Amino acid sequence: MTPESVRLFLITYLEGKTRGQGSHIEHLHEDCDLLLDGWIDSFGLLQLMAAFRERYGREIDFDGLPPEEMTVVGPLCRYVSTQLQQPQF
Repeated sequence: MTPESVRLFLITYLEGKTRGQGSHIEHLHEDCDLLLDGWIDSFGLLQLMAAFRERYGREIDFDGLPPEEMTVVGPLCRYVSTQLQQPQF
């Protein structure tokens, strides 16, 4: 699982959430902050975490991701990718 494939899932997820609101995402920049840029709110972050779990069929431990990077596209996608490459216990 690469950071780019996680990013593609993220784009698809956000497009599904914003459908009908006139928003269309073609590319999310590395430094795009999903919370500050209005793509998600705090509840939306919880929903996104659940969407990752559902999509990849496993829990992702977000404790190792610094809070200030939790909603920034680049660090978030790299972190999720790294977590998915770890063995599951």
